[in-house]
Amino acid sequence: MVKAMAIGYLSKVSAGNVNAAHTEGNVVVAKKVTLPDGSALPYISGQAIRRMFRDRLADLGFSLSEPFAKVDGQEVTPPGRPWEFIDEDLFGYLDASGSKRRTSPVSVSAAIGLYPYQGDRDLGTRSFEKFNQSMDAGGNMFETEVYTNVFRGSVLIELDRVGVFTARELGEKSEAGSRTLDSVEREKRLHALLDALGLLWGGGRSARMLADLSPKFVALTFLSVKHPVFLEALMARYENGAITLDLDPLKAALDRFKPYQVKTFFGMDAGFLANEEDVKRALGAYGEVGEVHEAIRRAKDEVTALWCGPSA
Repeated sequence: MVKAMAIGYLSKVSAGNVNAAHTEGNVVVAKKVTLPDGSALPYISGQAIRRMFRDRLADLGFSLSEPFAKVDGQEVTPPGRPWEFIDEDLFGYLDASGSKRRTSPVSVSAAIGLYPYQGDRDLGTRSFEKFNQSMDAGGNMFETEVYTNVFRGSVLIELDRVGVFTARELGEKSEAGSRTLDSVEREKRLHALLDALGLLWGGGRSARMLADLSPKFVALTFLSVKHPVFLEALMARYENGAITLDLDPLKAALDRFKPYQVKTFFGMDAGFLANEEDVKRALGAYGEVGEVHEAIRRAKDEVTALWCGPSA
C-alpha cells in the first residue's frame, strides 16, 4: 500500500535574499545556519516555503482559509473546515481554544544553500528629492545581504491523510464525526500541490530581487512507508563555473529505501547540471528520468492511479 510521497529538489537563486532574518542597523540580514568550521549557509525557512505553496495554490484558483479566519488581537482562529479549504487540508491548522487541530500531512524542510555565504551586499538608496524635497534634504541608504546559491529542499506528503479528517481534527466528540473526501477531490488537491511545486516562487524583496524557487532538479518517489528519503541525499559541487550533482549520497539513499519504493521519477532542466548525462545513466536504474515538468506529470499520473485507475 502506498502511504507517502517523498520529494527532493534543487533550486537556483542567481542573486537574492529570499528570506531575511532581521535588520542590523541599516543592513537586512539573510537567514543563515553556521557549520562546525564557522562558515555559514543561507537558508529559506520551511514557513516561507509553505507560504509560497499557499500563494501558488491561490494562483491556481483555490480559495484559502485565511480570509475566513477570526482575528481577536493577536489570536487567530482558523475556520477549521478542511473539506472546504485546500490549505487547511494540506497544511493543517490550530484552534487556539484547543477544540480543533490538524497536523499537516505535508511536511516541508527548510531550503538549505549548498554553498557558504560569501559576504556580498546590495546597496540601496532613496533620495528625498523624489519626494518634492530639495537635494540638500539628502536621503538614506540601506544594504541587503545577497547570495547566489543552489538550495536543497525536501517535502514529505502523507498520501493516506490527504482529504481524510478525524473527528478530533473537526472538533467532534464521536468518530461518527470523521470525514473523508471522495477520490476525485483528493486527486485534485494532490495534483494542485505538485503543480504548485513546479510554479514555486516568492519570498521577501520580490519587487527588486525576484527569485524562482521552482525545481531545476527533482526526485519524487512513492513509498509504502513514510520517510523523507531525500532530506540529506542531495549534494552538489561548484566546479569550473558549473554545478555537478554528487551521485553517491543520492544513490545510497535510493538503495537504502529500495524495498519500500513503489515508483520513482527524476527530472532536471537541460543545462542545469554539468554531469547531466552521468546523472541520467545512474538514476535510470532507479526510475524514469526526464525533464522537471515530465517528472511532475508522471507523479500526477501515479496519484491518479492510486484512487482513479492505472496511470497512462
